[in-house]
Amino acid sequence: MKVAYRYNEQLLGIKETANGEDYEFILTFDNKNWKRKVEKIREYFDENNILTDIHFYIHPNNRFQIIIRKDFYNEFIIQLFRQQIVEEIKWI
Repeated sequence: MKVAYRYNEQLLGIKETANGEDYEFILTFDNKNWKRKVEKIREYFDENNILTDIHFYIHPNNRFQIIIRKDFYNEFIIQLFRQQIVEEIKWI
């Protein structure tokens, strides 16, 4: 099932790319205050014992690269919503 989401493009940028069996997200925030929200998402995924579900890479200038296995895609989008990084989720 495909998911559409909406976010405030004034505050952040999200670039999503299919990458083989994974999805890659590049999140770029307008300031460092968003870092804690991304850390909470990371903590959520760290609680399970699956080491290959998601990988986080922190880059300079408030940029995060996140690689998610396809079977964890919806769960990741829901976590973005829970942290109020995305404002709306729609299953289409």
